[in-house]
Amino acid sequence: MAPGNNFGIGFTGTSSNNVVEDNTIVGNSNGIFLQATAVTNIFRRNLVMGNPPIQVAVTDPASSGFDIRNLSPAGANTFQANVCLTSVNAPCPADTAPSLTASPNPISVTANTNFGVTTISWMAPGAEAVQVRVNSPDGGLLASGGDRGSAPTGLWVADGTTFYLQDVSNGKPLTAENTLATVVVRLQRK
Repeated sequence: MAPGNNFGIGFTGTSSNNVVEDNTIVGNSNGIFLQATAVTNIFRRNLVMGNPPIQVAVTDPASSGFDIRNLSPAGANTFQANVCLTSVNAPCPADTAPSLTASPNPISVTANTNFGVTTISWMAPGAEAVQVRVNSPDGGLLASGGDRGSAPTGLWVADGTTFYLQDVSNGKPLTAENTLATVVVRLQRK
């Protein structure tokens, strides 16, 4: 988390080939800033909101602030599934769809292995409470939490195991109607 700084994350000079993911950047004078020479960086699943904060810096009262400002050429950096209120010249819709991912997927296993391990990550903008269930909306519980997070599995994931991201805010039932996203995990034999 990068709260209350001049820049949440700044890329100046020739910053390149960086991966910035799963950060929460709130209450800064500016959120993520990329100079024109910062290229081939990847920004994904970041929550960038409230930049600038309610208080304005005495040293820079004219600053309007931003969540993401990308001054590099179009397509020079990659932006995926970021959530923010204000962006300048960078794709960052506030209405990002919920997502559920597995890493790795596929899971590389030896020829005689029937199970693997992965990490499940989720983003559920607007949901107060979620659960990750296994093989059905009301299947075994892998994890629970807020609108974003991740959880490792044990050595029990079989080929075709499906994970369900369930919105359980305000006591919503574990039904298909409250499924926000799914991911199917595959095994890849060596």
